[in-house]
This record gives sequence, C-alpha cells and structure tokens, in this order.
Amino acid sequence: MRLRNGNDGGDVDFANWLLQVGHGSHLDDDAGEIYIPDDIRTTSPEDLISFIYHGIDSETPPDCDYFLNRSILAARNVDVADTNVKILQRMTGQEKTYLSADSVIEEDGAESADSVPVPLEFLRSINSSSLPPGELSLKIGCPIILLRNLAPSQGLCNGTRMVVTRMGERVLQVRLIGGDHDGSIALIPRISLIPTDTGDVSFKFRRRQYPVRLAFAMTINKAQGQSLKYVGLDLRAPVFAHGQLYVALSRATSPSRVKVLLSENKCTATNVVYKQVLLA
Repeated sequence: MRLRNGNDGGDVDFANWLLQVGHGSHLDDDAGEIYIPDDIRTTSPEDLISFIYHGIDSETPPDCDYFLNRSILAARNVDVADTNVKILQRMTGQEKTYLSADSVIEEDGAESADSVPVPLEFLRSINSSSLPPGELSLKIGCPIILLRNLAPSQGLCNGTRMVVTRMGERVLQVRLIGGDHDGSIALIPRISLIPTDTGDVSFKFRRRQYPVRLAFAMTINKAQGQSLKYVGLDLRAPVFAHGQLYVALSRATSPSRVKVLLSENKCTATNVVYKQVLLA
C-alpha cells in the first residue's frame, strides 16, 4: 500500500519482492539468507548516511519535513546510538551536552547515602532502552524522539518525533513533527526516571535527564507504523526477530529511496520468518 501511494507510483517488482520477504517464500532453509538487490545495497556507512541525509552538513539546518520523511533503521540499540552520533557530528552548529543527575536507590526506595558511592561517570555510562543517555548531546535543528508520555493531549507521547528549536538550561524547546500536533511548540523538562532493565548492573538507580534521544536513526521495532520517503537499513548486525526485515524494508514509499548497509563482501541478509505463525 505504501508503494502504491508513493509519489513515484511504486514498483511492482519491488512490491512482489517485499511480499516474498514477509512470507519467507524465498528463504534458504539452511541459512535463512536472502539476496539484497545491487541497486539498494552498499557496504559503506558514509554512503548510507549521505544517501538518507543528503545535505545534512549545509549551513542552514534542514526544515522539519526533512527529518519527518527519512530515517536509518537498525536492529540493535548500540548501532542506532553510534549512527546518531555520527550524523550529529555532520550537522553544523554548536553542540551542547547535558549530563544526567544519577543516584543509587536502596531497597526501601531511598537514595543511597551510607553505602560505598558509585562513581557518577559509571552511572552515566549505563545504557538502557528505557532511559535517555547519561550524556545527551544536541544541536539546534536536530531530530529527537520522546521516551515517555508527558502530555498525550498535547501530542507529547512516547515515540513522538520532534526537532530541537532552543536549548535552555532547564528545558528544551521543541517543534513536534508528524501527527495531529504537527508544528506545535512544546517545552520538555528534565524528569526522574528509574530503568526497568539495567542489564548486568545489580543495583537500582535513578536518572534525572531530558526524556529524549536523538532520532536520526531508530530501532526497527520503534519504526513500526511509520511511513517514510527515505529509509536506510543497517544490517551489519542481522535482524533477530520474526518479521523485522519486512517491517524495515516496507517503511519506504519507493524502492529508489531505500538503501541497505551490509558488511564487506556480503550481498545477502538474514531474514527471520516463522512460517508456522503465518499459517496459523
């Protein structure tokens, strides 16, 4: 449906190929690999960024629609974070880094005072999918995504995409992009967050930070339901869940606006499809 409604009228062959990806009808049963066409394949991260974010390094920051219509997708949070940093460095303008205020929490919910203190640098280095980064670097005009429901009636919901218009000491001023509140101006305050998943860390801690992340790139799961004109897909680390590859490739409205990044000397990608689920 996205291909049919795209400005270029879509591509029948690409649409049929997408259906095969979704159904896993062309998979090698032993390896589970699919061939990625030459015209949408690259092995250069810089080429992928330049294709999706052409002109990102111009003197004038791109407009909001520019970021609304494009994104780079990856299966892992670590790859998304790495790509976001690379693209932010390409943007012109002064970069500002906000450090989080982190503190360890005791079992009763109080902050730790008598126990051996945990270095702040270590606390800020802890990453979780439910938390903003301990060191949040931003520039005027960069896209961000909201990680919490702050004011749903005003469009400030988990997953809302925004563009930074002003960086204050206590609040961020942003412009919402997409949805019913497209173009609305909002203020994002710092809030206290307690992660539900701290990985290998055995203690609980509280992080006070702006509940946002950079949104040049996002995980495939976060991109579900969105239609984009330009889609980049980082598959150097393969997908790992049913239907992820189909979800990523089908975000675009035209095959000419899709670019897939693979490792050197690779022309195939892993596709995970549980056919028994489709037949149920």
